[in-house]
Amino acid sequence: MSVKSKQLVFIVIWMLFIITPFVTVLSNTSLEQALGNPIILTNIFQRITGLLAFTLLFMQIMIGAHMNRWVQIIGAKAYKIHITQGLVSYGFMLIHPLFESAIVYQVSRSLTEAILTLKPSIATQRDLLLTFGRTSFVLVTIAVIASYFRTKPFFRRNWRAFHILNYLAFFLVFFHARVGTDTFTPPFLYVYWLATTLVSGTLIYKVFSPIIARLVFKFKVTDKAQEKA
Repeated sequence: MSVKSKQLVFIVIWMLFIITPFVTVLSNTSLEQALGNPIILTNIFQRITGLLAFTLLFMQIMIGAHMNRWVQIIGAKAYKIHITQGLVSYGFMLIHPLFESAIVYQVSRSLTEAILTLKPSIATQRDLLLTFGRTSFVLVTIAVIASYFRTKPFFRRNWRAFHILNYLAFFLVFFHARVGTDTFTPPFLYVYWLATTLVSGTLIYKVFSPIIARLVFKFKVTDKAQEKA
């Protein structure tokens, strides 16, 4: 299969993931109702941006963690996709909570109350799940800053630690997503669990593969030493 054919397959799969949030949200909400109610319409945008942020963060982690393999499959465009996708994902994570503020303002007409929706709280289970989302945004922001300054000595030395922040952010978003019903509605339900399984597997591999490699190397050195003896 040529590189162009592989790129086409990649784009098709990528698009299938991207349209999943739209299909899920619109299957749970009457579009006719939404067009006649500004609050419901705002809520639709809020939910779609949240699901898109989760989906893109998942794909961002999978591409970044296996970049060399992706370059072999789709060529140098893997780097461009990774950078562009990262910025778009961050954009969705930025505007997603603002829709919550917009809804509160539409209901209360109070700018103060709208701003207070961004304040972290653990008073209720819902507040805790929302705080998970805000915390994940902070972690991703740090990771984005580290990525921008990755050529600087400090960030280059600690790049692995900064990269782990994306995984922590993902699992916080995993719990944050449970604040709504769309997460448990097909087809997004399948993306939700597939993403969690793949990211978890990748994290386990990243953490334990160096340890296993060192142990294997140690055993080989020991065996050679015993053979010489």
